[in-house]
Amino acid sequence: MAEQFSILAVCTGNICRSPAMERLLAHMFAADEDVEVASGGTFAHSGWDMQPGTRERLRAAGADTDGFVAEQTTPRMLREADLILGATREHVRDMLTDAPEAGPRTFTVRHFGRILAHIEEGELPEGSSAERLKALVALADQRRDRAGSLRGEDDVVDPYMLPEDVYDQAFDEICEPLEALAAKLGTPSPPGAGFRA
Repeated sequence: MAEQFSILAVCTGNICRSPAMERLLAHMFAADEDVEVASGGTFAHSGWDMQPGTRERLRAAGADTDGFVAEQTTPRMLREADLILGATREHVRDMLTDAPEAGPRTFTVRHFGRILAHIEEGELPEGSSAERLKALVALADQRRDRAGSLRGEDDVVDPYMLPEDVYDQAFDEICEPLEALAAKLGTPSPPGAGFRA
């Protein structure tokens, strides 16, 4: 059986930012049975669907929005995920309080994107997406210092109950590092000019 790789996207309520990350990543790895993507919230609106502003932008990007249900992150989810992408520094702090052993695999999505600039494509092995992702996460952990410490620009703005332009900003802040990830792995992005509508 092929090696599996799991990605967990995390925000607060699991209804705006982390569903966007989850479904864009799921779209990116749709052809890769060895990559699984899920999401959760540190204070989740458990049982809710994603917010309409998130759904509209995902649909415009070509990603699936069906069947989403918000759920609370658990220490087990954090321990078992191979890559954890939080929306903000606060999410990272909260997750590492619950599962400190997940530290080498935990980043804010925007900091992860900045770290990718310090990894050359040639450093990744040939192989499946799972194998390449595993190597990429190990390199990203080693290269954190090259991208500098976590700072305000590494947070994705929370658009919950805010105007449409804030949803646009949040979606762009999520898409940029995910597009960088797709480029680094040589993985197809959704149709059109990257993820963004």
